Amino acid sequence: MYALTGIVFLGCNVLIVNDDTYSGVIRNGNDCPSPNNFSDWKGNCTPQQEIQRLCIISAGENTTTSEKCHPEFPNCTFEVRKDNNSYFITLSKDAVNTQELHLWFPLRKNMTCIPSQFYQNTTDYLTTPVKPETICGMKSTYDAAACRNKTPDTFILEITAEGPISCLTCNNPVKKPDMNISLPSGQMESSNGVISADLASEAMKNLSSLIELMGNASTAAISMGKVKGLLSKLHKDDPKDINFGFSPNKDMSIVEDKNALNKYFNRSVRVSKEAYDMALNKSGTFVGVLVFPSMSQDEKKSIVLNGEVVGIEIGAHIANLTDTIDIEYRNVDKVGFNVFCNSWNGKGKLPNWTTDGCQTLESNNSITCQCTHLSFFAILMSPPPKNISASDVASLTYISYIGCGLSMFFLGTALFMQFVISKTKSSQATKILVNLFLAMLFLNLTFLTNETIAAMGSYVACVIIGAVMHYSMLSTFTWFLIEAVHLFLQLKKRTANIKHYMLKVYVVGWVLPALVVIVLLGLQKYTLMSIQTDDGKSVKMCWITDIYIHYGVNIGYYALVFVWTLTNFIIVVRQILILRKTNVGKCKNDPASKNTLTILGLLFLLGLTWGFAFFSYGPMVIPSYYIFSILNSFQGFFLFLYYYNTNKIVGDDRNSVFTNQSTSTFSNIYDDSPVHKK
Repeated sequence: MYALTGIVFLGCNVLIVNDDTYSGVIRNGNDCPSPNNFSDWKGNCTPQQEIQRLCIISAGENTTTSEKCHPEFPNCTFEVRKDNNSYFITLSKDAVNTQELHLWFPLRKNMTCIPSQFYQNTTDYLTTPVKPETICGMKSTYDAAACRNKTPDTFILEITAEGPISCLTCNNPVKKPDMNISLPSGQMESSNGVISADLASEAMKNLSSLIELMGNASTAAISMGKVKGLLSKLHKDDPKDINFGFSPNKDMSIVEDKNALNKYFNRSVRVSKEAYDMALNKSGTFVGVLVFPSMSQDEKKSIVLNGEVVGIEIGAHIANLTDTIDIEYRNVDKVGFNVFCNSWNGKGKLPNWTTDGCQTLESNNSITCQCTHLSFFAILMSPPPKNISASDVASLTYISYIGCGLSMFFLGTALFMQFVISKTKSSQATKILVNLFLAMLFLNLTFLTNETIAAMGSYVACVIIGAVMHYSMLSTFTWFLIEAVHLFLQLKKRTANIKHYMLKVYVVGWVLPALVVIVLLGLQKYTLMSIQTDDGKSVKMCWITDIYIHYGVNIGYYALVFVWTLTNFIIVVRQILILRKTNVGKCKNDPASKNTLTILGLLFLLGLTWGFAFFSYGPMVIPSYYIFSILNSFQGFFLFLYYYNTNKIVGDDRNSVFTNQSTSTFSNIYDDSPVHKK
């Protein structure tokens, strides 16, 4: 290292002069009488400190200059070609890896004393040096035309005055297999061309026996009739992600560059470094990928994308990966279908597909399956319900957004009145009602924001909003149930005998739904789903795609809530009608409008309107959705009226149990606990 007038020289410094009249290479040599002097372009010796790592090159227009600047530093070899206003500098991989080569471009032409002016001036002539190691590397792209007649260990720097510096690599990222292994398909393929699922499973298990046939080769293409694949040995000293690219003719290659993978291949499999390391720790020696076209269908006759099943084997049991195995299909025509990534463990005569352990990500015309284990994988396609049209989806979405907005307004108003304006101590019934308001408020809010977050394309954000929305919905159902149970206990006058009654209510209302959601998060059940319409478009949201979880957790749970709340609804309505007849016999006025409002309030209070959303079937699906969406728009309004009415009655007439009006009757049946001033 030498320091001259503020300039610090390290490694090999190459000064590239933009002067067509100058040619050749000047470096310290034997022409000067003193070892401390340097020769400029006229042959004059300029006294300078001895610097042995300096090379000065002038590249003429459309000419190539190649010199080895210093014999004692062979890694500083390079080649410079100037084309118009661009420099193309060819470097070896060693020259980049040593991190000793720095390229300087003077700002002035016709430097009369080289290298004296270079040494003695820090700003007038020089720019910031170009350091190839900061530009060239793993992210460099491959260009076959630029790399013609160049070795794979070569980089090409392109430096222009107008744009950023770019670096190309001549190492082709698409690695063809080292050898081919052809095997008979045997009985795996039937006469009609269908591949037996159980024999395909056996073929995957027998891949380890092919390692001996590979000899010193690292990769081998596998062919068994229509089945194509690739086998790659694992190397303990170089664990990394492995990308398998499938060409349209089903040939496979290992691809080391993401851009090349997307450019030349329409399907790919990525085996993560985590899976690589896990396999090595379990004595795995290979990773194999086979593509099975026309595999036998499952019992449901599921439609498989492209009719292809992908089998992945790594010689060890791999599961619970955090860095997933990714199977990607690009340029997919999925118009009119819902798509779901599925896996099969290879057991049984026929595939038993499941979505467990796999996430489905859709982006434009591509589908990516992110799976936490190794087995057989396929993308199943199912047509959307035929009776859902684009106009229905648009109308229902519009009504739902308006309804959620109105409900949120009235629910927020009721909560404001409760926490800010109310001057009385809340009764048990009021506390339960307020918690129902909070659950419904969160449910409406997450529903309104769900589609926007789904459109962001963030998997983590989608999981979070899907889980929060599901938690809010389960909490809402639970508070419907608590409302019904509390109403029943009030009718029987038993709440006063229950120790820590409200504490138990809070645990049931908020903690139990959270436990369900935590379990589903652990099972990775929340993901992006698409609702397809008849015009080929789709509406995306973050929710549960597993139909069995939806039926078991959502519809099953609400069915239990519905039975209990409906029973209590019938009991209370019957009580109201009996009291109305009693009042008529006593010649007391009992307006029918108040009876109607009471029944409507109770209908919304117990969440019975949700039955239209969950229990619709066949031709009544769309009409039921409209009925539910419209009723849901008024839910917040009627609950607000009920809250205002019951709080007013309880506060003014809290000592009565039954009054002459049915509205007051229901209010006092529901809430006869004493109210005290704060």
